[in-house]
Amino acid sequence: MKDGKIVKESLIAAAEDGKHSWLKELLAKGADVNAKRANGVTALIMASQQGHFEVVQTLLAAKAAVDIRAANGATALIQASLNGRTEVVKALVAANADVNTSQINGGTALHAASQQGHLEVVRALLAANADVNIRATSGATALSEAVQRGHQEVVKALVAANAAVNIRTDDDAATLTAAAHHGYMEVVQGLLAAKVDVNAKGVRGFTALILASMAGHVDVVTTLLAANADVDAKADDGATALMLASWGGHLDLVRTLLAADADVNARMNDGHTALMLSSREGHPDVVKVLVTANADVNAKAADGNTALVIASQEGHREVVQILSALRPSSRGWFPRN
Repeated sequence: MKDGKIVKESLIAAAEDGKHSWLKELLAKGADVNAKRANGVTALIMASQQGHFEVVQTLLAAKAAVDIRAANGATALIQASLNGRTEVVKALVAANADVNTSQINGGTALHAASQQGHLEVVRALLAANADVNIRATSGATALSEAVQRGHQEVVKALVAANAAVNIRTDDDAATLTAAAHHGYMEVVQGLLAAKVDVNAKGVRGFTALILASMAGHVDVVTTLLAANADVDAKADDGATALMLASWGGHLDLVRTLLAADADVNARMNDGHTALMLSSREGHPDVVKVLVTANADVNAKAADGNTALVIASQEGHREVVQILSALRPSSRGWFPRN
């Protein structure tokens, strides 16, 4: 053919648009089935991405290279998996596509399908012996990708395929902490059933319990406590679940944590307590509960400020009134007469 560049682009465009008859005509006239665009994509990659099953079959029959890679390392299988093209994935696997090949970022077809929550694609890849524990350059696995986005059924499938549950990505995010932070209750339950470390620490030393408490997820916190989460575990800055629940004004969570014997007077590295944090944020109901639980109203942070001083500085009049109405006693703090 006279203009090879035009023919090449025409073939890839036909594959991308699903124009099967046009594609067959071009192939019959000798178009290179493995021709690439400047970004490295081929007709097979584009047809697989778009889910044009018949076009994929024709290209495979024409001896298209099944594992040819685009400039970013993506293959037809990776693109099909990313976009949830289950039948195309099965056809590529049947054509001996490498299920464990990775992109430049280290992500495989299983990473892509898990990230997007494409359960049937995940199952097809696992049936083709995809390595469930391959780590991308970020340290992410297919399981961590699914957990981050709350894809419960995908998580179940990966765990059943022996995915490692006690892993961390390079930014130090652990699977359980991620699920707890987002409030993905069913994912949390699934990971606990798979014997994940309930007290594993992620970013900045946060445990799942601390993150769930900060975000106000009462059901997740209750589940974690039932699984023996350490109620007084501390993050790198010394913060505990009770401190962050108090800071966020999550009254029911504060009560739940206190009922689980959380240390009401634990201190952060800078000396702040749960009472100081709730006073600073202006949560009078939380302040009352903490005081009733024997929070030390006279405790001072590293800067010398008490909860009362902090509330006064922030202009929280109701909290100031609550704390001002207390007076010291040898037996603790009691309301003034």
